[in-house]
Amino acid sequence: MNTAPATVRDRSAVLVPAVIGVVLMLAAGWLLLATAPHALDEERAFASASNCPVAEVSTECRHTITATVTSAAADHKHRSTYYWLGLGDVQEGSGALPGRLKASPAKVPAGGATPPHRVKMDGRAPVFAAVRPGATLHLTYWRGEIRYVEFRSLRQYTTADPRGGYRLPLAGALVSLSVGVACLRAAYCSARRATESPVHEPWRLTLPLGSVLLIVCFAFGTPWVTGGVPTALLLTAVGAVPVLSGAAWLTHRHRRRTPDTIKVTPLVPLVEECFPGAILGEVPYCHEGFRYVVAAPGLLAATPDPSGRIARQPVPRTLTAVRVRPPYWTDPGPRAAPDCQVVECRDGVTPVYVVTEQRYVPWVLGALQRSTDTRLRASDAERAERAEGAGRAERRG
Repeated sequence: MNTAPATVRDRSAVLVPAVIGVVLMLAAGWLLLATAPHALDEERAFASASNCPVAEVSTECRHTITATVTSAAADHKHRSTYYWLGLGDVQEGSGALPGRLKASPAKVPAGGATPPHRVKMDGRAPVFAAVRPGATLHLTYWRGEIRYVEFRSLRQYTTADPRGGYRLPLAGALVSLSVGVACLRAAYCSARRATESPVHEPWRLTLPLGSVLLIVCFAFGTPWVTGGVPTALLLTAVGAVPVLSGAAWLTHRHRRRTPDTIKVTPLVPLVEECFPGAILGEVPYCHEGFRYVVAAPGLLAATPDPSGRIARQPVPRTLTAVRVRPPYWTDPGPRAAPDCQVVECRDGVTPVYVVTEQRYVPWVLGALQRSTDTRLRASDAERAERAEGAGRAERRG
């Protein structure tokens, strides 16, 4: 059987997580070193900005104008609701409303009045729910965008509010960093698996995935309970310590408890039994696509037929069972299912593997054992016949 597919598979197991890990690490670096600090600097600048002098208006200070509410609309799109306030009748400053204002989708006839402008609010309460058309609002803008509106003693921020703008990119950076490190670790383990236990067991996949999921969930929430990038990084690292410690302890425990050789009592099938399985190895009776095994007293064969009647490839009498074990990552052929076991055999010096479900393994051992017993009885009968022939020849002499 050709082992090239296994080599390609092993290379993919190293290259794919390595490439994904590098890409995620680069994305995390960009978010962590560029996007999040820029948003944090903008938040600090907004918090420290003072009101503009009357005689001098600048984009670096807060400037307030007065406008009249012309409409209040809630747009429902894709299971989300967007709250818009229509504004007009500027009473202070220049005639054009500053900030992130969007024209109304309603078309205005030629020669008509200037279309109203809208500002997108961050939620419904408190100003949006309180105002009605004709109400007077105070609009405060900074760096060319309206940041919040005030109505009487109520204040509500718009979607251009710079406060907390660093949290989402920081959360994305921490998540990308956690998953990227996990991918690089997976690539490293795949590259070194030739020197480690090659046993293929479910916990080797579920335990790392569960650990990464816990760390990712914790890392995503840290920016919302901290006040800066260093604190979020430190809290994420502190939270990852118990998760990684628990994963290391469970890994050590599983490795100590995992049996490499499984004790199975052979069971000779009374009649021919055909069941899912495969015979793998560098032997002439191993064929791709033969995914069923026929077991009977003194017979073990591979076949592509689910009924086991055609195209049988019986194993020779030289095939002997060595042991039963879990699937290995290094086994030839496709990955075995978690509930499968491998009957490791030898055909002379050539290793052969019979892969099937756990419940069918006794039949495989029984068929091989019965075949061995049959060969031994045949050898004994042949020796007895030769001895009897030699005795008759001596008597004749």
